[in-house]
Amino acid sequence: MSAKYASRPTDHESPYFKSLLYETAARFGRLDLVVGDAAYLSRANCDLVAGVGGVPRFYSKKGTSLRQKGSAAWHKMLADLISDPQKWLKDYHKRSNIEDCFSTLKRDNPLPLRKKLDKRKQQETFSRACNLNIKRFCYLNYLENINARESWHK
Repeated sequence: MSAKYASRPTDHESPYFKSLLYETAARFGRLDLVVGDAAYLSRANCDLVAGVGGVPRFYSKKGTSLRQKGSAAWHKMLADLISDPQKWLKDYHKRSNIEDCFSTLKRDNPLPLRKKLDKRKQQETFSRACNLNIKRFCYLNYLENINARESWHK
């Protein structure tokens, strides 16, 4: 689980993008696709993603220019949006699945993390994520009659 914690709960996550990207790339070996909203849209972030082998998909803002200004990844991302918008938006849609997960986590856990030490914050976050996964698996098991033992060994 790749996570950094802001010193204040109201901090925006975009200043942590670079360190999170490098940590995630190191942990998983490579990145295929990095999706983010318009808050992450910058030539520097596109270059960072391309630098770790990923393909950036940041939603564009009004007035966004195709000018590279030294960033080939920026130009390629926007050119891909223009040439095949349906494929680009299909890639970008993966973000809504992630947002749904975060929304559910926040709804199920309305209180902030209670632990003070970073290691314990990581444990609490991991526990919350595991709890969500177990709930979803139980729900799917109920709806689709999925055998947990068979699914685990596949």
